[in-house]
Amino acid sequence: MCPECQRPAAVGIQCVDCVREAAEQRGPIVNRLGFATAGGQPVVTYALIIANVVAYFVGPLLLGSRGKWITAWAIHPGSEWSDWILSGFAHGGYLHIGMNMFVLWQFGAQLEPAIGRLRFGILYFVSLLGGSLAVVLSQSAAIGASGAIFGLIAGYAVVLLKLKLPAQSLIASAGIWLVLGFVIPNISWQGHLGGAIAGALTMLVMLRGVEKRQARKNARITPL
Repeated sequence: MCPECQRPAAVGIQCVDCVREAAEQRGPIVNRLGFATAGGQPVVTYALIIANVVAYFVGPLLLGSRGKWITAWAIHPGSEWSDWILSGFAHGGYLHIGMNMFVLWQFGAQLEPAIGRLRFGILYFVSLLGGSLAVVLSQSAAIGASGAIFGLIAGYAVVLLKLKLPAQSLIASAGIWLVLGFVIPNISWQGHLGGAIAGALTMLVMLRGVEKRQARKNARITPL
């Protein structure tokens, strides 16, 4: 084994093939929530950020102007089903998309590794649909990823409460942003509220699913 292929291990020095084989046999790491931890970079979070940025610059070019693009993708009563998703990738300005992408990166980088890539993607898009549903039911219109992001925040709060970790500051901050939606014009509090409710319920369902699987697993164990 050449020096470049040597890897330190608890039992001495191993080759890269042995390290890789041991990692494959070990399987996924299950955290305190009961979810398989997603290793590596939060690729779903990065993919969502890239998709939003690409849509911000390419969308207006395809439709001729930013105004036409926003009108075409906005969610409102009577919108096509595709707009329930597309509206979450349309933003009105640099500040709008900049703040949303920063918060998406902030919470996505923590949630995605903790609950896994698939669950994180489900949480995001269910929250997005929940925000769109609230906008339609309230007979209003909206654009932006903030409904989905509020779902991530609510899901993160559920995780903190599940682990019995302090969540007061997070809930207070989200509450302030939610209240500002009633005061500051052009902010869709309906989308925020709908996304938060959908995100919290989705996370609760995911955690309940883990509890049921663990209960079935324990029931199959026969005592000696």
